[in-house]
Amino acid sequence: MEPIKDIMGKIEIPAVVNAQFMQLLNSLSGLRIISNLGNQQLDREDLIDSMMHAIFEHLETEEVSLYLLEEDSLNCVANLDWNGFAKNKSSINNKTHTCLISDGVLGKTAAKKEIIHIPNCKTSDENLLHYETNEKDIGSLICAPLLVNDSLLGVIELIHPVPNHFDSWQEHSVIIYADLMSMLLNNDKLMHNMKNIVDVRTKELRYALEESEKLKARYEEMSVIDPLTKLFNRRYFYTEVTASMARAKRYAQPFSLMLMDLDHFKMVNDTHGHECGDNVLKTIAEILTEFTREGDTLARIGGEEFVLALPETNPAGAQKLARRIISTIKEADWDCRGAKMSITMSIGLSSLRHHENDLLDDDFQVSDILREADRALYFVKGHGRNNIKSYSDIPE
Repeated sequence: MEPIKDIMGKIEIPAVVNAQFMQLLNSLSGLRIISNLGNQQLDREDLIDSMMHAIFEHLETEEVSLYLLEEDSLNCVANLDWNGFAKNKSSINNKTHTCLISDGVLGKTAAKKEIIHIPNCKTSDENLLHYETNEKDIGSLICAPLLVNDSLLGVIELIHPVPNHFDSWQEHSVIIYADLMSMLLNNDKLMHNMKNIVDVRTKELRYALEESEKLKARYEEMSVIDPLTKLFNRRYFYTEVTASMARAKRYAQPFSLMLMDLDHFKMVNDTHGHECGDNVLKTIAEILTEFTREGDTLARIGGEEFVLALPETNPAGAQKLARRIISTIKEADWDCRGAKMSITMSIGLSSLRHHENDLLDDDFQVSDILREADRALYFVKGHGRNNIKSYSDIPE
């Protein structure tokens, strides 16, 4: 008959195997949780915190810390103990602990890129000054490096106050956990870097587009704006007035055009200089702008020649406006470096004419109404200047 102790030993073997099997299942469950984190849209802190809770719950430790490499230092970015775990607190540190790669067990793990398992910290010869300084009661310790293609990301640290607490299955599990954590942290870093690159490129593209639009607008503005007076130029005048005159002809509306030219302007330049002449032109542009309504088109089409297109304005209205302009210019206080000047303007007018059936001649174009205004202006120039004349009033 077998001794009782031999029989009891055989009975205990299945219980030990069962316990080890349950430990393995628990460890695998933690790995599954961590691996699933890669499929979730988590920011870096949430990712780290979720991994820390999974490690704490499934590897039977009293405290776990995560150190990440920054230049030549290991910075503790997360820490979790039983008190924090029970209260479901975040493991992310507000006040981080820093350790040089050359310091203690953490530094040795980082430098050698190998796991260090100290079964009994009470009797170990390893440098545990860091733990003693922080008054941590440690009996057993595991530190494992986080590696990606042999490049160090950081170190994961497990602590228990009881010596010889960590078994071989925990040591092997920590290695697997560390590999999985390294992959997730590296992927997160790559995604973060990629996002930063995309953000930078997006900002650069947006800036380039904005600058392109500004340049385009500037080019378009330069192509239609007279640089001295800031009025529209001849190019814009023909384009805009062609359209507004076409509308007037279509709907049988009145339309007038005023061609204006400064009198004896060459004498101003010769006597007072081109700078004074330019100032006169800019002031004339300002005066004319004050008499311009919304819908009118004012442009400088020559050296001292201006044109004003007046939709919905009949000949009488154009005559009234022209008289006001001439009077304002003549009565203005013209001064150049203390020298008084006399500035006057001659104006020629032309208007669309309706047929008896209220339809306008479709062949009558901008060039035609401008030519008529020019003939009226030429008549004024030949008969004393500083006056107004309508094309329809020129004697045959």
